[in-house]
Amino acid sequence: MFCLVFTMSGCSSIPGATGKEQAQTIDELVERTLPDLYKQEPKTREEIANSIGYAIMSNTITKVPIFGAGGGYGVAINNRSGEKTYITMTRFDVGGGWGARSVRPVVIFQDEKKFKDFIDGTWEVQAGAEAAAKAGESGAAGGAGSGDVGDKGYSIHMITDAGVSATATAGVIRIRAVKLKQ
Repeated sequence: MFCLVFTMSGCSSIPGATGKEQAQTIDELVERTLPDLYKQEPKTREEIANSIGYAIMSNTITKVPIFGAGGGYGVAINNRSGEKTYITMTRFDVGGGWGARSVRPVVIFQDEKKFKDFIDGTWEVQAGAEAAAKAGESGAAGGAGSGDVGDKGYSIHMITDAGVSATATAGVIRIRAVKLKQ
């Protein structure tokens, strides 16, 4: 079981046979996500406009009792320079729960150092409870740590695309910058 979950977490490559196709996939992800985010949480439009930068990802997460894993791809966009940093994400969880889902996390940064650390590649250990469901055109996700910036220097917002899950886990998430195919 552990090997299956670990193998699944390695599947976080960016779709596309060429760098141009990969960039197009990610551009489409951004074009699809921002309107969904603004509809779900209208205040995020101003939050993004006033931010240092933001990241948009497409992730799949699978959770079986005790172990969970996920992977995905996306982009971090610097609002000052317009520079795009392409990223992949790998996630490994330990804890209770069951489910599978596809989500589009959006991380909005108000703290320049947090944004730089994120782009440079970061390991984040997190613990919390999450619940998500999507049926037809309706979807919701929630969990500890979503939304408010507080003194963290960033806020996290989730858009659920498909699936159902309920978990209480401790996990490790690794974000790393990648180069698109040549």
